[in-house]
This record gives sequence, structure tokens and C-alpha cells, in this order.
Amino acid sequence: MRLLITGGSGYIGSRFMARMAARPEVDEIVNLDIRAPLDPHDKVRFVERSVTEDLTDLFTDPERPVDVALHLAWTLQPLRDPRRQREICIGGTRRFLEGCAAGSVKHILYMSSATAYGVDGGPAKQLDESEAPRDHHGFQYAAEKAEGEQICRDFVAAHPGTLLQIVRPAVVGGPNVSNFIFRLLEKPIFFRPLGLDAEMQLVHEDDVAAALVAIVESKAEGAFNLAPDDSLTVSETARIGGARSVALPFGLLYAVSWLAWKLNIRQIIEAPASFLYFVAHPWLVSNRRLTGELDFEFRHGSRETLESYLAVRRAG
Repeated sequence: MRLLITGGSGYIGSRFMARMAARPEVDEIVNLDIRAPLDPHDKVRFVERSVTEDLTDLFTDPERPVDVALHLAWTLQPLRDPRRQREICIGGTRRFLEGCAAGSVKHILYMSSATAYGVDGGPAKQLDESEAPRDHHGFQYAAEKAEGEQICRDFVAAHPGTLLQIVRPAVVGGPNVSNFIFRLLEKPIFFRPLGLDAEMQLVHEDDVAAALVAIVESKAEGAFNLAPDDSLTVSETARIGGARSVALPFGLLYAVSWLAWKLNIRQIIEAPASFLYFVAHPWLVSNRRLTGELDFEFRHGSRETLESYLAVRRAG
């Protein structure tokens, strides 16, 4: 088996590659990234390239046909240039699929996000994979994850016989995470919406890597949510993290966040104010397909994921 993965040097990709490279049926993994991997492996061939460039030659080597292609390259950290962010995320997805078409790849995995479901302000419930998307409130990351899913589905409709797997993880964390979501807990004050205390699921980095392996090897079609059963409220997360939590009316919090993003005051927020809708309202997902159909077992819950992150920060 030969795999090609975009973003293989990243937080999730590197952990997935380490697990797949250890499997005897895997001959080679092509890691397409702009950064070299921290932990090289003899089965991994690193190709330094951006998904903003043409990729077709990596898919069309007759001596090295691609059996499974995984698209993980994305920008989680919101960019201050939305056009550049779209070029990387949506443009990169299209170039990835152009490569898959050129190489006649029959098994594709697209890393989406549970934010692709959007939020509606209704009561908390665990959404299964059949749920229709809700409002993304202008949050570019979530809207483009959902758009990327549709682009992949359109591709499969135009290329019959292609297996498409879509993975929708909740907030990924653990001892090695470093992103703007978890950095909220490191700020002196944690601002949250007054009267709103949404639940959220935190999925451990090791469970994500193990689940990706299980999904790829299952060859089961369709979308898979990726989150543990338990959840934490926003206020619980702040309390466990030791952050001073201050509740503000949503309108005031939105206005302050909008201005802070506009002025690049990273001490307050590192994302556009539209991200606050995903802080204010729940976007819980059911893992029924993963645990029921694939018999996958999560080894970590939301609280344990958070505590493993905090333990490293407090020790360092």
C-alpha cells in the first residue's frame, strides 16, 4: 500500500504517519508539506511543496501509484488575509483532488471538522453524521471545512468508484497541542458570553491518530464524527485551567473581540469575532459510526485531554 498525505508534518499528520509507517502492509508514505517532519521514518518520503502549487506529478508516477490519498493540509490558525486562507484551504483541496483525478486514486480521505455542522443556538444535542449543516456565522474555518466536504462529494459524483471518507473531529488536544483555542486558557482573563455556557468535546491527539488508522483500514464510506462521549462546559474548562473567567453580554464581547482582531491585539483574541458563536453555542457530535460500526474505543475523555495539556504546561 502506498499513501500520499498533505500536511503530514503537522500536529495530526505526523502522529497518523508514525502509526501507518509501522504497519507491514504499508510500503511508502509520501508526505507533502512545507515543513520537514520532526521524526523521519524510512517508509516516509518527504516532498517539500505547498498545496498552493500543482501536485499532479506526485500522483502520476507509474512506478509509485497512490492507493490512498489523505488531505490534512489546512490552516487552523485564522489568517489575517482571508483570501490567502481560502487559497490554501479551498484552493489546496481542489489541487489535491486534481492530483487524485490525474492518478486515478480510488480511496480518498478528507479531514474536515465538527465545526462544519455550524451552530444554531438550540439545546445541546449530539449530532450524527446525517445532520444537515447549520449557520457558520461567517467563521471562515468552519464554512470552508463544510465547503471542502461538498467539493469532495462533487468530485466523487464525477468519478464513480471512488471511495470517500470524511472525518469530523471535535477540538483536538493533548500534551503536544499548540493552537489559539487552547491558548485562551493561558491568558490572564478568560472572557465568555454571559448567560451561555456551551458544552464542548475535547478529543485526544492519540485517539485521533488511532481513529484515522481505523477509518482508513475499514474502507467504510462516508463521514465519521470523532469525539469522546463526555464533554465540558466553557466555564468548567476555564476553571480546570485556572483561568479567571469573566462573563460579558454577547453583544459587548463580540464588539470587543471584533475590535481586538481588527487591531491585532492577540492578548484578547487570536481569531475573528465570528469564532465566538462556536464558544457561545454547543456543537456536540455523536461517535456512533466510529464506535458502533468500527468498534473503535476511545482511550481518553474530554477532561483527561484537557488535563494532559495542562500537565505539560504546568511542568514546563
